[in-house]
Amino acid sequence: MKVAAGRSFVEHVRAEVAEVVPDLQWTLIAADGSCPESVEECELVVLAGDTYTSAFVETVRKLPAIRWAHTEDAGTDGLFYDAMRARRVTVTHSPGANAAEVAEFAIGCMLWSAKRLGEFHDNQRAHRWQLLALDSLSDKTVLVVGLGAIGSRVAALAKAFGMYVVGIRRSPEVLAQVDAQGTLTDLPNFLPIADFVVLALPFTEEHRGLITQSALALMKPTATLINVARGAMVDVTALQEALAAGRLRQACLDVLPTEPWPVEDGLWDTPRLLLTPHNAWSSPLYLPRVASVWLENLRRYVRGEELLHRIS
Repeated sequence: MKVAAGRSFVEHVRAEVAEVVPDLQWTLIAADGSCPESVEECELVVLAGDTYTSAFVETVRKLPAIRWAHTEDAGTDGLFYDAMRARRVTVTHSPGANAAEVAEFAIGCMLWSAKRLGEFHDNQRAHRWQLLALDSLSDKTVLVVGLGAIGSRVAALAKAFGMYVVGIRRSPEVLAQVDAQGTLTDLPNFLPIADFVVLALPFTEEHRGLITQSALALMKPTATLINVARGAMVDVTALQEALAAGRLRQACLDVLPTEPWPVEDGLWDTPRLLLTPHNAWSSPLYLPRVASVWLENLRRYVRGEELLHRIS
């Protein structure tokens, strides 16, 4: 059995893999897609760590012998997944591996907004000593759109701050940390009451352009929009106009419709907007969690059992 992966991932799992499949062979592919040896016979692929790059994807998605691919992703949209589905390759992913970090990031964005941390930083750079009126989170309402691994954790953390939590999910099962819950059809009713709107749902075509000009018009002018889901869910032109006109307090986008975002675009200079480069997942704990999921699936794979987190 031969596996194509990157060096950082292999370092996390090599010792334990030797106990599961002693004769397993590794083919190390660099982040730029280069490899010192043949990859033609690789049966397994791991898209994680330092090889989570477009060059690596281009190399591995054409492998003729590939039977199972595992990724570090929570979401399952994109060219790699489309290519694997077209070839009927078994694909598994790692939902929840980055949930803690992304949820913490979303809470950090709420604090950035409520405590006006961006303005304090600007004042520091200008050597300006100025008191600012600050908000509390404990009397605020947060709308969490998507209550999966990430969204449910955002809800729990928000509850710990004393916030009123409204959630949207497909399932009718009510979560203990959510005060009021509905489905996407309830979004127009929930947007007007939210002080913070956190997008944390997986991407589907149904969710493309979820936050449009009309949706933004329903939000409070004192509200903050936080997107840690997918960039295509937000009409960034409409968002830019709403922020510039003062119809929305602030927005934090960790994801954008195009990544990297064009350096010359005016979105970078939009007032009261925080842009981060799809970075909310980052943590030294992330890759070990992904490795743990893959190791359990490797044990199942060699025993011919059903794999965890398999994508249909």
